[in-house]
Amino acid sequence: MHGAAGTSRAPATIASMAGRSSLESYRRKRDFGRTAEPSGTTGPGDDGLFVVHAHAARRMHWDLRLGIEGVLKSWAVPRGPSVDPQVKRLAVEVEDHPFDYHTFEGVIPAGSYGAGAVIVWDRGRFAVAGAGAAAAQLAAGRLHLVLAGEKLRGGWMLVRTRRRGTGGRPEWLLMKKDDDFARGPEPVEWRPESVDSGLTLAQIRGDVPDLGDRPRIDDEARWEPMHPSLATDVPAEAGWIYEIKWDGVRVLAARHGARVTLRSRRGRDVTVQYPEVVEALRAVTGDDFVLDGEIVALGADGRASFERLQSRMQLSSARQAAGLAAREPLTCYVFDALAMDGRDLRDLALAARKALVAARLPAPGVLRYCDHVDRDGDRFYAAACAAGLEGIVAKRLASRYAAGRSRDWRKVKCPREAMVVIGGYTAPKGTRSDLGALHVGLREGRDLIYVGRVGSGLDEATRTALRRRLDEIRRDRHPFSGGSDPVTGADRWCEPRERALVRYTERTKDGRLRHPVFLRWVRGGGGRA
Repeated sequence: MHGAAGTSRAPATIASMAGRSSLESYRRKRDFGRTAEPSGTTGPGDDGLFVVHAHAARRMHWDLRLGIEGVLKSWAVPRGPSVDPQVKRLAVEVEDHPFDYHTFEGVIPAGSYGAGAVIVWDRGRFAVAGAGAAAAQLAAGRLHLVLAGEKLRGGWMLVRTRRRGTGGRPEWLLMKKDDDFARGPEPVEWRPESVDSGLTLAQIRGDVPDLGDRPRIDDEARWEPMHPSLATDVPAEAGWIYEIKWDGVRVLAARHGARVTLRSRRGRDVTVQYPEVVEALRAVTGDDFVLDGEIVALGADGRASFERLQSRMQLSSARQAAGLAAREPLTCYVFDALAMDGRDLRDLALAARKALVAARLPAPGVLRYCDHVDRDGDRFYAAACAAGLEGIVAKRLASRYAAGRSRDWRKVKCPREAMVVIGGYTAPKGTRSDLGALHVGLREGRDLIYVGRVGSGLDEATRTALRRRLDEIRRDRHPFSGGSDPVTGADRWCEPRERALVRYTERTKDGRLRHPVFLRWVRGGGGRA
């Protein structure tokens, strides 16, 4: 592997390849009396640095820039870099930028070249792999990069095609190499914020509606949340956005003066359980507001764990909650606003409400803006499921905030299924006369690990047939060799010869299936999953 500059001078420099002064085109296109972009007068730069700007110009795109021979060699990537090795992204070569452009964030004014908001979406170091330094590989039309950024890491390829775009610009393909940093959630979709300021494009742009003529709120009003309807398909028509469905505690957060109140989705006061969220809400600028969000416990992998929240949910002591908050602070993703600056926002369109939230929240900390994608909902859903998340919520951009369940918001859950082994059943209760719930386990090698009980989804005919079969293969002791104790009291055990397909939301720390639902009985099979 070579450093970005290499150990020998390439036969053709970036400037000579362009046939002109390297920054001449950049400077000619800009009026530095109007734009805050740097003019490039600070001298040589740092070869080996890379930066990716997210640029909301006439068309949204991401600009990949590589520090090579004192300038930032640049490509416009319309759909952004993908971490899927099977995806090839168009990258149109554009004019070289001065090195000091790598810190630029702001809004290029209307009427200027590239007008629109710009943030530093990623930054880090790069090296080149293979034969030759960066300039030589560029001249040959095939550049093998190794990136070490905050969002983009590992091997990447830039390959020049024979096609040319607008103005005769060379077109390249940007591709991820298949390595440990490949696949998983697309950072363009999941991490929209700047690595410098923590701001999103909407926050940089400040495109929020004027609230001066909105009706004032009643500080004593009780607010009720809007809820998504359950759906099996992701809406694909225009006018929808897609958010992560966080697995946490839904809260409406109201601040009136210095008083902050958190209420659960059912209206219960949960303020005392989440002191770090309360303090973060007190620091938000502006007057009285009501925000809608989800409190989550994020693991090291970035996924939310509902189980880690449960100890906090049961607390009634402010002192205990403060101790837990100091050791394991939670995160609150804010995705909507019912009121802001003492004004009622509920009859504004969702697009305007989210813009207000994005512009008002501070840099990411305990409070975070829940961003979204506005295209490729099916692909976003597939990525969420592949990442082990609970699912997504699709929302109609034009929707108003209406309490209760609505078809303008739709939750699409990711299915998690397992083939479990039936090891017994509990005694029936209530109106049931056959069985209550199934005791089930999962095979791990030769062991049958107990993972809990499944009662939901069992219809009467299936329960009757299962009871008859399980009694035929009855045994005196449970067949499980690992996991938590399955004994609940009035239990019946059987040989592990029957299986069932179940759906669940996650496995808890003690191995239990959370919210399991019976799907179907898979007869026989010797209990092998």
